[in-house]
Amino acid sequence: MTEQELDLFMRNVLLDAIALDEETNTETIPYTPSLHHQKQIKAMLKNPLRWARDRKQPVWKRALKRVAVILLVISLAFGSLMVVSPTARATFIRWVTEWYETHVTYRYAGDDMVGDLPEYTITELPEGYAEDRDQRIEFGTQTFISYQNGDIDSAITLHYCYMQQGSATIFVLENADSVPIIVNGCEGQIFLSKNLETTRNAVTWIDIEQNIQFTIQARLSTDDLLHMAESVSL
Repeated sequence: MTEQELDLFMRNVLLDAIALDEETNTETIPYTPSLHHQKQIKAMLKNPLRWARDRKQPVWKRALKRVAVILLVISLAFGSLMVVSPTARATFIRWVTEWYETHVTYRYAGDDMVGDLPEYTITELPEGYAEDRDQRIEFGTQTFISYQNGDIDSAITLHYCYMQQGSATIFVLENADSVPIIVNGCEGQIFLSKNLETTRNAVTWIDIEQNIQFTIQARLSTDDLLHMAESVSL
């Protein structure tokens, strides 16, 4: 007997059993079957063997199947987003942040820069500070700007670079703690030195729209660093 013939035989047996129960049942009890119950009865009559196997399957396995379907749907939806939206695709492949015990590396993977790098500056400097034009360094996709107040050990530096394939930025963590921050809606980190006599504090953030990473270094407080970071503009 084939599986199809066995299914048909079981279906007929179930139908006969239900009919026999109806004939012998003398009491009429009001009953409205739920949608779930109706669905189960329909599935049982359609394929008794499969219905019996599914009923024996542990609940956790059925739950995992549902989770797998949900994850698959999410993956497909995300994949579609990556295909149809160049912006979404670029956001996820433009850079990778690698955390190690001693340092953090921002490794870039974006396209080459087209045109010149915009000129940014810190518009809200602490009192007494001004840019030292002789210390400005501009080459290709990076710019270094130094702000002085007469004390060389108190210098403030602004560094920004275009994120493109083949370049990276590294922050040493041996003598610093890191704290996540937000600068004008952009995610970033503050690296707080454990000894300001030897190393400076730093704040870094990435502007996704401009494809630029900014970094400010100074022997100043967290509030002062954030205030300067939020004032960086063209």
